[in-house]
Amino acid sequence: MKYFLKLFLPILLLSLLVLSCEDNPVESNGSEHAPAIGFKLLIDDDILVRYFQREYTIDPDGNFEQYARGDSALVFRSEDFANNQTETIKIRWIDQNEVVFDLAQFGEESGGTAGMAGDYNLLFQYFYPGTRSEKPAEERSYRAIYDMEVETWEFALELLQEGQTDVSINLFHLDHSDLVPVPLPIYVEM
Repeated sequence: MKYFLKLFLPILLLSLLVLSCEDNPVESNGSEHAPAIGFKLLIDDDILVRYFQREYTIDPDGNFEQYARGDSALVFRSEDFANNQTETIKIRWIDQNEVVFDLAQFGEESGGTAGMAGDYNLLFQYFYPGTRSEKPAEERSYRAIYDMEVETWEFALELLQEGQTDVSINLFHLDHSDLVPVPLPIYVEM
């Protein structure tokens, strides 16, 4: 039994580590699931954030220095929230070659109610800084304003209060997520 535990425990821990590090938790060969392993967040067609290989790059083209907090976090100030929300942010999915693709090429329609055939939507998860512990709505510094039935790949952030809330922007398909990125740190300063 002692030898079994010595052998089994390291294998189990390694397996859990490998599984927890996957961005795209489903098999993406074939047309059932999108091969999204990253995304670009755009404001006015300029890249605000790129997420690829489990890393965020803030302002890769040098157009949004005011939003960068280091290389891997965003900061919004009260003046960035006209009418209490940010400009519209568009999301574009990228594959393993960093090529932007459209989900329509997989014969799927975006938008609608989660759980209906062909649906792809965004799922926002909010966390305490540096953790995977969900942050309750009343403690968040912002929330995503997102209408999956109107503009599936566009959203804005609504100001709630000062502070940091990390967010994971998931690509939700039917009853599961095809892409679960590591959380992005976002600060709100007043």
